[in-house]
Amino acid sequence: MGRGGSSALPPIEVGHRPPRTPNGHRPPSDWYSESRKHILLATGTRTLSDTMRYQTTMEIGKSLHRTERGESKVDSALKSKITTTKDLKELLEGALHMIDKELEKMELTKERLDEETNSCNRHLQQNEERRLHRQTRPTREMVHDYPYKLFEAQAIFLHNSYTKYEEKRKEAFDTLNKLNATRQALADDLNDKNSALDLDMKCIGLAPGEGEAPLSQLLFSKQQPFNWSSNTKGTVMEAQLLQAETAQLRRQIARLIQSMKKGEKQQHDLVQMALDRNIAAISRLRDDLHLQLQQVEEEINQALKTKAELEHAIQEKITPLNLTKQRYLTRSQRPNREMVNDEVEHALKMQYDSLNRIVTELQRKLDQVNATLASLFAHKAELEDNIADKEKNYDMDKQCIAMAPSRPATPDCSPDAFTSIFDHENEHLLSTLQYPRKSNSAGVAIPSK
Repeated sequence: MGRGGSSALPPIEVGHRPPRTPNGHRPPSDWYSESRKHILLATGTRTLSDTMRYQTTMEIGKSLHRTERGESKVDSALKSKITTTKDLKELLEGALHMIDKELEKMELTKERLDEETNSCNRHLQQNEERRLHRQTRPTREMVHDYPYKLFEAQAIFLHNSYTKYEEKRKEAFDTLNKLNATRQALADDLNDKNSALDLDMKCIGLAPGEGEAPLSQLLFSKQQPFNWSSNTKGTVMEAQLLQAETAQLRRQIARLIQSMKKGEKQQHDLVQMALDRNIAAISRLRDDLHLQLQQVEEEINQALKTKAELEHAIQEKITPLNLTKQRYLTRSQRPNREMVNDEVEHALKMQYDSLNRIVTELQRKLDQVNATLASLFAHKAELEDNIADKEKNYDMDKQCIAMAPSRPATPDCSPDAFTSIFDHENEHLLSTLQYPRKSNSAGVAIPSK
């Protein structure tokens, strides 16, 4: 029988033995055949046992070989997984560092944007205060002048600037939330990678018999390695795209601040220049009004002198006129026989007519002088009121100039002022928009440091 056989010997059939003799003895053939059968049975059992031992030894050898080969595969897989995990960890650390820098820059940009928004709001309120201040000018000075138009244009510009600032503030707030969420996702993934790396390193150092657990507690992951690495690389790619979008938003904010500051500066200069010119025009008009008032006062003085002379001349002519009239009335009492139109009566009549014409003419001149004086006094009052209004308007525009905010400085919002926010922006953007050439054996990109 060969070592590969597996047949068993038939048992001894006790019921078919030959009958014994009357004296109770067994037949010799039966006695011999029974012993032979026992020998054959023992020989077969021994042969079967030897075959089973041989097979067991072969199986043990094969199992040891398979176990060693499996352990070698596990060790190789663990080392490869550790290498891949380290590469992904390095990639996550680079992306996390990039996001941290972007968060810092975006926070600075948002702070600058908040400052400019508050400044724009203050300037808008100051514009309203200055316009309301000019609305209290005297009625005569309420003119739809160039400063008024510029104040209106400045208010519209500041309102539009404030609206644009608020829109960018909302975008910056949303972007900061996205950056924080992305940073949290990267940090969570990095923590998981660190934990997995520690556990895999621990697995390599485990000795046989350590950490044994029932098979019922073993949970095997169904996630494929490709999905595992792709998820991490996808998160990093999303972080890089978000960083590029954030950098673009920061540049837009910088250009907006620079543009608004430049426009605000132009509006400020135009308003101040218009107010200066308006003050100069008011000053010239006020000087002309003062000169005219001086001339009117001089003319009033001359007219008063003329009036006094006319009154004196009329008074001088009244006495002779009354005397002539009295003489004529006295001679008109003569008897009828003596009522003759003689030379005396003719002379009295001629003298009376002459004096009366002179007095009438002088009175007419006096009336003209009085009318002129009334007109001059009215003009004098108008000029004084106008000068007072001009003085008030002059002072109010002076105050309006003093109420102006400080002149915006364009260099403060130039790109040089954003050096701390936009350092090496172009190079950094190009490096984050593409994977570098360095990669590991698993095909995972590793960012250059």
